[in-house]
Amino acid sequence: MRTKTLWIREEYLQAILTGHKRIEVRVGYSNINRLQAGDQLLLNDRHRYRVKRIGRYADFAELLDREEPSAIAPGTPAGELLAKMRAIYPPEKESLGVVALEIEPV
Repeated sequence: MRTKTLWIREEYLQAILTGHKRIEVRVGYSNINRLQAGDQLLLNDRHRYRVKRIGRYADFAELLDREEPSAIAPGTPAGELLAKMRAIYPPEKESLGVVALEIEPV
């Protein structure tokens, strides 16, 4: 088991801490691709979570076809969520693949 620090934007961190956001989305950087179910995450260097499940997808569209948008960004419609994710990650990053980390507090 390994521990990885993830930095999360404050609005999304608060949704995780209140239990509304259960899935953190990243692109397929090598350090993210090495994560496995059971690994621990240290969110913003303070909050300990565990990776419960990992979903791997070709792109954000496939992610949204297979994962519940409200678990990724509560209150954000799927079409808007797709635009938000693509604003964070440009096409060359999305082409690395998309990773959905289902997380839970430790």
